[in-house]
Amino acid sequence: MRNPLRAFFTIVVAALAARAAGLELTLDLSGRELRFSKSGQYDFVVLEGAAMTTAVGAPSLPALAVNVVVPQNMRVTGAACSPASTDDVEGLFLILPAQPPRTLSDTGRAEFVPPDLRVYGSAAAYPPELVRVAGQNSMQGYNLASLLIYPLQYSPQQKTLQFHSKLSLDLSLEPADLGYLPVGKRNEERRRAAEADVRSVVVNPDDVSRFAPTAN
Repeated sequence: MRNPLRAFFTIVVAALAARAAGLELTLDLSGRELRFSKSGQYDFVVLEGAAMTTAVGAPSLPALAVNVVVPQNMRVTGAACSPASTDDVEGLFLILPAQPPRTLSDTGRAEFVPPDLRVYGSAAAYPPELVRVAGQNSMQGYNLASLLIYPLQYSPQQKTLQFHSKLSLDLSLEPADLGYLPVGKRNEERRRAAEADVRSVVVNPDDVSRFAPTAN
């Protein structure tokens, strides 16, 4: 089993284009490892580097948090996502329902929350969306959008899983005063250090320079 803390981060930005109304990019997750385990009669699947969905009673599936640098003074108003490449995961699965969070100090036996039949009895794939805007903030003057990506979908009635290994994202943008603190003047060393920090946390590092803040 690979150590996720040492796993190579393999999101690759395959294409990126900025427009007045939005930002488009493609995420390639094909190099990320899927791991499966059993918990009683239930199946548990994790994706390298991803957390898990938390809707109690609904299927617990990977949720991948990513950051995207976007143009200055632009607010992300929505995100659309469509599969660019999809793989059927071999086998039939009864995905473990997400359970309520517990603190480390809680040593008692937790009552198991059974599957929510509104989800497990549905013919619709879960989760229904592949992306959600989680927030937007400033990092050293750069405008970053935080997204949650859901690359696996479960069909409860068929008990099948699909892995969307490549995803096309389209962020809707509009001009806005985001209230970020102004950036002061930086010497070349500080500018390069700030740029390197931002590059290390976004999935479109090639756009960090052109979306850089203007010093006041």
